[in-house]
Amino acid sequence: MTLRSLLIRGTALFAIIAPSLHAQAVGTDLASRIRTVETSLGPRGDEDPNVRWTIEERMQHYGVAGVSIAVIDDGELLWAKAYGVKQAGHPEPIDTETVFSVGSVSKVGAAAVTLRLVDEGKLDVDRNVNDYLTRWRVPDNELTAREPVTLRRIMSHTAGLTVHGFADFQPGEDLPTLVEILDGTGPAKNAPVRVDLLPGSEFRYSGGGTTVEQLVIEEVSGMDFTAAARHYVFEPLGMSRSTYENPLPAEHGNIARAHDARGEPAALPRGWEAMPEAAASGLWTTPSDYARLIIAFIESYQGDGETFLTYETARDMMTEVPPGIFGLGPELGGEGPTRNFVHGGANNSYKAFMAGYLAEGDGLVIFTNGTQGNRLIGEIRRAVAVAGWDSH
Repeated sequence: MTLRSLLIRGTALFAIIAPSLHAQAVGTDLASRIRTVETSLGPRGDEDPNVRWTIEERMQHYGVAGVSIAVIDDGELLWAKAYGVKQAGHPEPIDTETVFSVGSVSKVGAAAVTLRLVDEGKLDVDRNVNDYLTRWRVPDNELTAREPVTLRRIMSHTAGLTVHGFADFQPGEDLPTLVEILDGTGPAKNAPVRVDLLPGSEFRYSGGGTTVEQLVIEEVSGMDFTAAARHYVFEPLGMSRSTYENPLPAEHGNIARAHDARGEPAALPRGWEAMPEAAASGLWTTPSDYARLIIAFIESYQGDGETFLTYETARDMMTEVPPGIFGLGPELGGEGPTRNFVHGGANNSYKAFMAGYLAEGDGLVIFTNGTQGNRLIGEIRRAVAVAGWDSH
């Protein structure tokens, strides 16, 4: 299967700045295909197919200062490249080590932490989450008396929990605690996280549910969520640039700054927002780091040797939970050789997308630091398809 066919089916891939050793070995053919990606952008629709733009031209059109891309082929990072600058009006370029806020792509990273705890025997995804909680509990009502809120339902957005997503916090704003977020009190900007649909009866996307998952991780691991993610995911996979710390300290370095819909710098004077709902939307990472996680999921699913997750857990993760189309963390699609997992991310000033193919071992990651980044991501995905990328 080609990356062209994968992208036509509506998936995406992450990319980064410098070609890998494998990419160098491929030679000029790879370079020419990358150049095709870089010069074949255009909107979907009936526009003249002979009129196409470069990545830089479309970045300017959408007011997106920086883009970073990473492509996975046959279970390895094939190539990566970055474009643009960290902040509009400043010359410092984006590179492969530049971190981006990735919005709800964070949820798949949180799922990795949870499933590592499952493999350690510390969590059961089918057990009532209140069995694990002491600092706060999902309030009981007539719905939870009939069906429990479980991690399987939370991670697949079928738990009946409220709060779709969260507003970002600007520099100088007080940040709520985890319990304040769950109760919608203090400086929290959201309504309380509560059950108002029968658990298991409907699919409804809930960042509030992922925040309950975050609390479960903290209670069971005995660590704050940032430390748990580092211990269970980032350190084992060598994801040295990744963190859930919010607000991200300037000392982390090499940070893509925030931009509004006009492409103007935002979240000043710091230059980036904070997402205290870390598991739901607070991950800072690079495409190359996140590609490591995608590859780890694929290897675990294929079950070849000692893997990040056990084969059984990886298969469970990549199985839809009715009545929705999500597994334990990602959205799922395709069958057989086209079986795939995807997730998008959208914070105020950053847009992100990732995808992986479980049989072929392919994947794509795209991060941007602009409010209109989703429109640019769509064009980059179609440009990769135009390049006719082969997965082998």
